[in-house]
Amino acid sequence: MRMMSSLSILLLVAGLASAAPDGPGLKIYGMDSKPISYTDSGQPAGLAVELVRRIQERLGRHDAIDIVPWARAQTLAEAVPNVMLLTVVRTPERERQMQFVGPIFTSRLVAYVVRGRLAELQRRDPGLYKSHAGARRGSIFVNMARGLGFNISDETNSSEVAAKMLMSGRFELWFDGEELMPGAMERAGHRPDEIEVALRLGTAEVYFAFSNGTPKELVEAWSGALRELKRDGSLLKIQRKWLAAPPEH
Repeated sequence: MRMMSSLSILLLVAGLASAAPDGPGLKIYGMDSKPISYTDSGQPAGLAVELVRRIQERLGRHDAIDIVPWARAQTLAEAVPNVMLLTVVRTPERERQMQFVGPIFTSRLVAYVVRGRLAELQRRDPGLYKSHAGARRGSIFVNMARGLGFNISDETNSSEVAAKMLMSGRFELWFDGEELMPGAMERAGHRPDEIEVALRLGTAEVYFAFSNGTPKELVEAWSGALRELKRDGSLLKIQRKWLAAPPEH
C-alpha cells in the first residue's frame, strides 16, 4: 500500500481539527462497491450512504461522504482521528485500529466461476484449492480464502477489476460478497448470469468503523442512532431496498 506523505496527513489533520457546528467534523469515506456505497451521477449513493444520511438527520450532522479507493480510506483511518469508513468487516486486528458501530448488514462470502466451467475445475481439483483465485486487496475475502487454504494468486483494486479478470481467464475463482457481485459484473460489462456460485464460505457482519482518537461520545451517538433505526424498522427497510436477498439476523 502506498503510504500518504507526512504533508498530506498534516493537511488532513488541520482540516479535521476545525470542528463543525454540530461537533467534531468527520471525514466519511466509502469505496466503490455497489449497492453498498458508490457514485451515481456524481453523488454518493447506496445502502450505507442512505443509512448514514438517516443517522445524520437524527444527530443533526452534515458531514460529507466521499467515495474513494479502499487503500486510501484505510490509510487515512489508521493515520488520523475523526475518520469514518463505510463499510468494514470487524476482525481482531482491525479492533486494535478502529472503533465499530453496527452491524449494519450481513455479507455472504462466495466464490464464483465462469458459468459452465465448474465441473471441469472440480475434475482437476475437487476442492478447488489449487485453482488460481482472485479477490479485492485488503478485503475480508482475501483473508478468509487464504485462511481456508485457497490459492489467491491475484489481488485487485476493486470488485469490478476482479470480475473483468475472471471473465478474461486471468484467474479461475473470484471471492467476493454476494451482494457486491451483480454491480461489479455490470460495471465490468458483463451480465451477472455469466458466472455461477462455486462455493459458499459463510457470512460476515459488516460495520461502520471510526478511527482511533475519534471522540467516544461521538461514536456512541452514532451507535445510539443506529439502535433507534433498528428498533423502528428503518434499518430493515433500507436493507430490503438495496439488497436482493433478505438480510440475515
